[in-house]
Amino acid sequence: MADVEKMLQRREQIGDEITQAAGRLGVLWHQQLELENDLYRAAEADGSRTNPFSTATSVMDAICAELTRAGLSLHRGDPQLRLSDLLSGQHTRYRAQRETRRQVAGRSAA
Repeated sequence: MADVEKMLQRREQIGDEITQAAGRLGVLWHQQLELENDLYRAAEADGSRTNPFSTATSVMDAICAELTRAGLSLHRGDPQLRLSDLLSGQHTRYRAQRETRRQVAGRSAA
C-alpha cells in the first residue's frame, strides 16, 4: 500500500507541475500577443497597411502543434508545425515590410 500512496502523491505533484507549466504558457502567450500588437502598431505608424502576423496558420495553431508533438492530443495539433518556424516566417515578413517602407520613405524625402 505504501507504494500506491507514493504513486498517488507523485501524480498530485505532476498535476501541480502541469498546472504551473500551463500557467507559464499562458503568461508567455499573453507576452507574445502584446509584442505582436506593439510590432503591428509600430508598422502601422510607419505606414504599413498589412499585418504580417495575420497568417493562415496562427500562433495558437503552432502552440497546439508543439503540445501535440510533446504527446498531448489537442484541437488542431499538427505535430509537423513548428512554432519557431511560424514566428520566423512572420518576423521575416515584418522585417521585409519595414525595410520596404524605409526605402519608400527615403525616396519620398529625397
